[in-house]
Amino acid sequence: MRRLTQNDIQVLHLLRKGADNKVTTRQLMAETGMSARNLYDTIEVLRSLGIPIMASRKASDSGYYIAQTKEEKVVGIAQYKKQIATEKHNLELLENASINDYLHQASKNPDFGRLYGGEQLSK
Repeated sequence: MRRLTQNDIQVLHLLRKGADNKVTTRQLMAETGMSARNLYDTIEVLRSLGIPIMASRKASDSGYYIAQTKEEKVVGIAQYKKQIATEKHNLELLENASINDYLHQASKNPDFGRLYGGEQLSK
């Protein structure tokens, strides 16, 4: 495990306890000057230390927080499980997608021609 950097420490100090005290990615980036990618890496490092940093992705209530109760931890983990299920579903769809006749397969949907343009199907 790597040593904590000043950025790691700064992010940890900015995070608040409790789901009602979320700090957005934008706020953390503004306060630290970090890029989104570096911020995500820092959060991962802090989690690897056992800090229960949760993330809410709800559009109207997004942000990071440190879980303060078992319920907050369960709710936070449930969001990740849902994301994993979505990613697994997308992976299965892509694994089953045809490289050569995807337009033909998609054209079986009655809305496809209207949305995509019927003349494109033969190309």
